Amino acid sequence: MGNDAVDGHARRHTVLSWFGVVVFGRLYTVLMCDLPDQVLGIDTLCHTWINHIPTYLWVEILLYGPVVWFALHRVNADVFAGVPVGPGGLRRRRCELVGSVAAAMWLYGVGIHAADLVEVLSREREGIIAGPVYELAYFLDEGLSHYVQFVSLFFLIGWWVVFDGPGRTEGAGLALFFGAAHGVERSLGIIEGEKWFLAPVVVAWMVGAAAARLRRGGTGAIDEFFFRYAVAFTVTLPISHLVYFARFGGFPPASGLSDTSYVQVMGGACALTIVATCALVAGERVWRGRDQVEGRA
Repeated sequence: MGNDAVDGHARRHTVLSWFGVVVFGRLYTVLMCDLPDQVLGIDTLCHTWINHIPTYLWVEILLYGPVVWFALHRVNADVFAGVPVGPGGLRRRRCELVGSVAAAMWLYGVGIHAADLVEVLSREREGIIAGPVYELAYFLDEGLSHYVQFVSLFFLIGWWVVFDGPGRTEGAGLALFFGAAHGVERSLGIIEGEKWFLAPVVVAWMVGAAAARLRRGGTGAIDEFFFRYAVAFTVTLPISHLVYFARFGGFPPASGLSDTSYVQVMGGACALTIVATCALVAGERVWRGRDQVEGRA
């Protein structure tokens, strides 16, 4: 029993690491392209082309998509691990299948996003920015693929919030940091993907998932990893949107901003993540301290 408990504890920590891959995986484009180019003014592998394909898109096709899909698969399998035999177990198996389908749809969205290969080649190398072929590639890249990726990813994470097994209370501060960072990062992501209007829908879904978790798990759910993540995420995503709108008077994609404005976006994102995480941690400590005093009284 002792070894089983240790193994289970280690497995849960491993899953939190995989969830970190989900949260931060997309930042490879910032580290590989945006930060060196627009902030430091240094050409990188992002600007090299292999067989008419930019190197960063090779990374997306061969590394980013498969690795993040595997991370989604690992977390989903752990959320529904240890399902008992019986009617209740059958229902959770079906819920696990729903999560697996959502993860597959996300990867399918990354596959559709491969149309970016044609769009970038047409625009940057051939000077073609109009016509039916370019318009189709642009629709698949900036339209359909983003809807499939965003909807499936946000649905899946909310699904975990609702159905994760009880007792995942490790990494309390990490959950708040992941939620704050992901809220800011995905805010910028859906703005960059020209889907800024999805923010209210995403926030409503996460709030609903957290409320459903409370109904299922009672007040004990407040201590759980995914519940904490959902709270931090639903706080920072709309704040990030509002700050972006206040600064730029709308939601222009960050890639189209000047280098100076882009540096402000990156610096603001880091600052908001840090401030939000510290505020959430401090707020939780104050709330828990008051709760303990009231409980003793």
